[in-house]
Amino acid sequence: MSSSPSSHFAGRSRRRLIAWVVFGVVGLGTGAVWATGFASVTGANGATAASPAVTKTDAVTATSALVGTTTTVSPLAYAWTGRWGSIAADTMMFKVDLSGVAYAGKTYNAAVLLTNTSVLTGWASMQLEIERVDEAAGDPCVPADLDGTVNEKLLNFDDEDAGVYWNATAGDALAGDAVYCFGVAAAPGDDMLGTFLRSAQDTPPSAFPTFVITVDRAT
Repeated sequence: MSSSPSSHFAGRSRRRLIAWVVFGVVGLGTGAVWATGFASVTGANGATAASPAVTKTDAVTATSALVGTTTTVSPLAYAWTGRWGSIAADTMMFKVDLSGVAYAGKTYNAAVLLTNTSVLTGWASMQLEIERVDEAAGDPCVPADLDGTVNEKLLNFDDEDAGVYWNATAGDALAGDAVYCFGVAAAPGDDMLGTFLRSAQDTPPSAFPTFVITVDRAT
């Protein structure tokens, strides 16, 4: 029995549709690999050796870049009239020498600290107005440059942490390639806002404050 033309056409259409579907499925599968791309690698041991022993070396003391920049100039001399103490002459206590290109373009903090409050017996009241005099690089510290008003700080001996500071926080840090001198101007010793020295008895105290200056890099 022969088939009609319409059924023959329908059969060929179905076969073409199946062929296209199969091609599309294969194309999508292979196309996903082409679009993404993959690569892989593995590893293998290279040269191997035993861990070497750690050798010991002698300890080396670290050296600060600021070693030698601070020096003592003169100790303070106290004069007495009854229970009142005074500073008889302008006195430079410390010098900080930051001269040279190694310090240029940098800033530094400085502090004058009291180190022996525990032995300061015989004093009723004690405070000193300490000044910082700025000099050009290479210049000496001249006591006559002190006048009681130059970058002054009041050092009040009220506790063991007593000290005065010139630093970046306070806005008066030390610029490099310069000399800085720290001291106390001559004073009668009765200025409540400055140098004030009073003995606790009719005889002068026998113990005196010891000071230290420190310098460290700010920027």
